[in-house]
Amino acid sequence: MRLATRLFASIGLLVAAAVAGSIIATDVLLRRHLEREIAAELEREARLVAAFTPADSTRWPEFAALAGARLGRRVTLIDPEGHVRGDTEFDRASLARLENHRGRPEVRAVLDSAQSVGMNERLSASTNEPQMYVAIRAGPPEGGLAVVRVSTTLAVVDAQVHAVQRAVAVAGLAMLLAAWVVTWLLARVLAGPLVHIGEAARDIAAGRPAEFPDVHVPELAHQVDALRAMHQELERRFEDLRREREESGTLLEALSDGVMAADKRGTVISTNSAARRLLGYGDTEPLPPLGELFHDRAHRALMREVLTGAVVEGRELDLGDRTVVVSARPLEDGGTLLVLSDVTDVRRLETIRRDFVANVSHELKTPLTAIAGYAETLAAESSDEQATGFAQTIVENARRMQRLVDDLLDLSRIESGGWQPEPRTVNVEGAAREAWTPFSERAASRGVAFETATNSSSVNSDAEALRQIFTNLYDNALRHTPRGGKIRVVAQSVDVDTVVRVSDTGSGIPAEHLPRIFERFYRVDPGRSRQEGGTGLGLAIVKHLVEAHGGRVEAESELGRGTAILLYFPPLGARGLVTQP
Repeated sequence: MRLATRLFASIGLLVAAAVAGSIIATDVLLRRHLEREIAAELEREARLVAAFTPADSTRWPEFAALAGARLGRRVTLIDPEGHVRGDTEFDRASLARLENHRGRPEVRAVLDSAQSVGMNERLSASTNEPQMYVAIRAGPPEGGLAVVRVSTTLAVVDAQVHAVQRAVAVAGLAMLLAAWVVTWLLARVLAGPLVHIGEAARDIAAGRPAEFPDVHVPELAHQVDALRAMHQELERRFEDLRREREESGTLLEALSDGVMAADKRGTVISTNSAARRLLGYGDTEPLPPLGELFHDRAHRALMREVLTGAVVEGRELDLGDRTVVVSARPLEDGGTLLVLSDVTDVRRLETIRRDFVANVSHELKTPLTAIAGYAETLAAESSDEQATGFAQTIVENARRMQRLVDDLLDLSRIESGGWQPEPRTVNVEGAAREAWTPFSERAASRGVAFETATNSSSVNSDAEALRQIFTNLYDNALRHTPRGGKIRVVAQSVDVDTVVRVSDTGSGIPAEHLPRIFERFYRVDPGRSRQEGGTGLGLAIVKHLVEAHGGRVEAESELGRGTAILLYFPPLGARGLVTQP
């Protein structure tokens, strides 16, 4: 029924607008046409009257009355001064009392301008009806007659226009009745199927089984077929989505890491069992928002940082007796994805490993010292050349093992936090040359040059740590730099950091090995490193020492052209580094 009402209202408004437009057009166009026809007819009649007007002006009153009676118009004869000399509606005695007509618009138009015809429409003072006046110049002024005016009422025009408007209104009413009948028929044919189609669409939107109507109207039948096809496609896609969601949920639950998703307000919208277990919540227990998830101040500060959309990588949190690494990534809708990794066992194993390495290294120092001492004594006192060579080999390997033990102890002490830098302002030039002194003789024997270009830079660093950094880098560079090569130390400012670059002209490192050269015991060429006496720990120690000062280490290399190790030290205001010009 509402459809029928809307259809009828729409069609009715269109018909009403058409009827109103027709009535307005009738009033404007038909009236204009009729008035033009009347004006032309009055002009012809005025010229006819002028042609038969007698020359004797004393006869004009009777002639005007006769002409007006014959034509059915009001005829007025006016002399050049504007006096009425004859009028259909006034006898001879009344003419003298009429006001001067020179001021009438139609009379003034022909007397005071070059126009031959003057026309005007206005209400008649005597009949109070709209009148049309047409005046023409009638003969030369010396003949006595100046203007012939013929007028008629426009009431007939109004009557004709109103008759046409009434006819249009009646036709409009008939059209409204026809529109109501058409609307009723359309409603019966279309309303029922459309209502059923709407109900089917609502069932589809709500996920309920939908029933599609049998429609015999071809246009609506096509729509029903399209809706049925859409429903089948949606069901297929929903089934695919449900299956993918179940698979994702199963995969998420199978992860050993905890995964949490929160919206932009911090409300947790999804989580797996591992995350609930790490946070100490049951499977059905609701989780608080991220801002209220922890009670520790540092942990809450981390969650506030996460809620701002910051990317968090590898932040460790102590949750009771567990150590958890938190990583966070912002989502496209403004939410956050958190990954919680339980590294308690890993950290415990690392602690055991560090303690084991430290204890074993410490226990090995004394026997290695004894082995080296006795081997040196045997090499010095033996008269047998072969025995001396064996003893010397023992000494060299014992020294190598001592260096390895010392490096292991240093690395273990740095990793465990047992060593903390004592920073002070250290001149890079002086530290670099002081650390080179023990290598100068070895470099000279191999023809390797050394130069610096530090530009008087200084860093806020632990002096012994900086010496050890240079020592390890020099030792590594000398082992891989051929005769005639060069080792160079350069210091310069890059953005806010000071970069110390230690480069050589050695054999270089293949690109696939560069990401791993700072790992302990990693060797690009294991055979050559052992032959040269390397421990495989030098670059790892360099990395940990620089990071202990808040900096970072990078490596650049090109095969056949050498390698450069870049040490980035932050400024004094950012964890302890200063650069002086």
